[in-house]
Amino acid sequence: MMSGYMIAGFEILTTVIDSFFFSPNFNNNFTRQDLQKFFNKFGLLHCFGTNFSGRKRIDKFINKEIRTLEYCRNTGFYDESKIILDSGGYQASIGIFDKKEINDLYNIYYKFLIDNESLYDKAFILDLPPSNSCKIFRSFKDVYDENLRSYIDASNLPKNIRDKIIYIHHFRTPKLWDIYTKILDDNDLFDKFKYYGTGGIVMGSSTDLIIPCIIYILPLIPLLNRAKKCGRKYLNFHILGGAGFRDVLFYELFKIHVMEKHGIELNITYDSSGIFKALMIGRFIHIIKDESVFKTNIRSSNLNKRHKNYNIKIIDLYRGALNSFADENNFKRINLDNIYNPITNTFNENVRLYSMLYTLNNYSRMEKILNRKSFEVYELYKNKQFDEFNREVELITQKINSEKITKKQRVKSNSVIRSLHMLTELDEDYCQYLVNKFLAKDEFVELEVKKIYTF
Repeated sequence: MMSGYMIAGFEILTTVIDSFFFSPNFNNNFTRQDLQKFFNKFGLLHCFGTNFSGRKRIDKFINKEIRTLEYCRNTGFYDESKIILDSGGYQASIGIFDKKEINDLYNIYYKFLIDNESLYDKAFILDLPPSNSCKIFRSFKDVYDENLRSYIDASNLPKNIRDKIIYIHHFRTPKLWDIYTKILDDNDLFDKFKYYGTGGIVMGSSTDLIIPCIIYILPLIPLLNRAKKCGRKYLNFHILGGAGFRDVLFYELFKIHVMEKHGIELNITYDSSGIFKALMIGRFIHIIKDESVFKTNIRSSNLNKRHKNYNIKIIDLYRGALNSFADENNFKRINLDNIYNPITNTFNENVRLYSMLYTLNNYSRMEKILNRKSFEVYELYKNKQFDEFNREVELITQKINSEKITKKQRVKSNSVIRSLHMLTELDEDYCQYLVNKFLAKDEFVELEVKKIYTF
């Protein structure tokens, strides 16, 4: 089963792994072919514009990007994997780029895609949504004009390049809903692309507690309607930033439902740039046992304590998890008698790398588990046993959250039924109503053109 997870910043992980092959700590732990089999389950996401800010020589920047992608390809880790380029539009939206830099980026991005087709498999459109930190827009007209220019240019790319483009449809405030819907429909853009996505999922997370549906179905419904109108039997949909295990359960349910009601194969992918933060900074890993997931503290002071759910030492749980992971992927087991370097107080090199790969592997494992569970629980929905369906969804989300149930979890679990109903009706007017009612508080009011009165 191919995972829907895309590894953001995979080029950094590539350097870590490749360096390990030449480390004195390397003990024939795995081959490059073993890693190729491991990584072919995932998409690989590289942000083209990450280090663009402050660059004086654009030609040097382009050459560096080419060298980075060639280096990753030449490691032998990714011969069967898909490399996806992000444009850097997000960096512009959060204020990292000024107006000149975004113009420079715009002038090279699509040309780079044409000139270097062999280095990537898919690429995000250069989308430019605003944020409260954005430096490049003075009004919503600017937002519309800049995005229209980019989206039209993307639609006019040579077909072999355009077929690789992931079209991003934003929705996160009433104005963004209007702007991106107008761009999509006024220019008949849907049928010119094969891949779609949306962003803004993590923005204003407090909204999750009040909006009566899972938020990413709001942009999904318009795209499903246009797929049906075009007679398309599939929809490839990427969700920027929605990478919790609870989200994975919802993705699996939505995929089943969309096929059941509309005969459309919904392929959902997703990414997160922060999955290693919990490991490297927080010193937490997720232990998966018996379809339950426990977030586990692996700080040195905690390793010899007993896990409250299993009554065995945390170090033994950790050792068992990494050993099982190694066996599953044909890697050599490592010694976990010493987790941390006593001088630097950081992970020993082999422990760090195995823990990072284990963290990635958990997505593949959880998708298999939640795919199976979603088919089981969906039968309750089909048979209109809605109370039982709610209880089962809540129970699953509890099990994958260290057996805890939170207010947000309960709210989101209970909104799944409403979301499935909405995915049956595909009522865009209702989606727009929800955006106007619940997401207006996030509007970028500073971009409103205000009348100046003189007396």
